[in-house]
Amino acid sequence: MKLIMESWRKFINEGRVAEIDAIGQELGIEIRVYEYPEGILTLSKIVVPEELRGQGTGSKAMERIIKYADDNGKIIALTPDDAFGGSKTRLIKFYKRFGFVMNKGRNKNYSTRELMIRKPQ
Repeated sequence: MKLIMESWRKFINEGRVAEIDAIGQELGIEIRVYEYPEGILTLSKIVVPEELRGQGTGSKAMERIIKYADDNGKIIALTPDDAFGGSKTRLIKFYKRFGFVMNKGRNKNYSTRELMIRKPQ
């Protein structure tokens, strides 16, 4: 079991998307995204510092992440979380503006457990 977990951790670390990491560095925000063989990008963390909030920085980051996903035919999956200072309800509205839908019902993608998904366009 330990070997499987170590292999999984190694895969996740190698699966980080360098282009999206660079977007975060350029904009001065923290982004953590992983790419999986099933064609899914999981956005596990995007943190905009308080001094940059309300200036469109998060929107710029999402536009560029979406462009990368669309250009590469990738689904983006994420679960909004209030752990970094945002309201969960507000984050859900934010992501819906970018074409994310709840991952349930006819939109359900069984290859991820994340709460929201966005299919490439």
